[in-house]
Amino acid sequence: MSTRLKLLRQQHGLSLEQLAQRSGLTKSYVSKVERGLSTPSIASALKLARALAVDVAQLFSPHTEAGELCLTRADQRLRIERAGDVGRRVEVLAADMASKQMQPFVLHPPAEFSDGPAPAGHPGEELVWVLSGEVEMAFPGRHEQLAAGDCVYFRAELPHRIRRLGEAPASVLVVIARQPDN
Repeated sequence: MSTRLKLLRQQHGLSLEQLAQRSGLTKSYVSKVERGLSTPSIASALKLARALAVDVAQLFSPHTEAGELCLTRADQRLRIERAGDVGRRVEVLAADMASKQMQPFVLHPPAEFSDGPAPAGHPGEELVWVLSGEVEMAFPGRHEQLAAGDCVYFRAELPHRIRRLGEAPASVLVVIARQPDN
């Protein structure tokens, strides 16, 4: 993602400071992502993509193209792991499809909530469907336990976090729907 982010930033004629301001992230953090020293959270990747007016998949896949169909084989998913989030893995689905209205991925949540000042929110709507295992989702003033087959749909601006429950691995399908640009 690092070289891809820098290339997109430069193509848009933006400085690090300008991209940081547009995305609401700090200049030092954007610089660390560009240099490959930090992997952004889903919320941060969405902020960067929105600031650059690109599909979030374009930050990760150099082969992104417009098209009517995108097939993602299970063994060809783009896998992203963040240092510090032990046990957390994201598998991007349809990474090669540009200009999507939805951002689908499979998340393998860690045993603990991600470190951070507070649960994160982002624009759009989100569907979380538990494929295997059990997870806990934290919302302001509310925690929900979900098992395989359960799903939750919510306005993604609502701050939220997810973690797996128990020792067994868990996987969830997450689909984020963008809000149309007005």
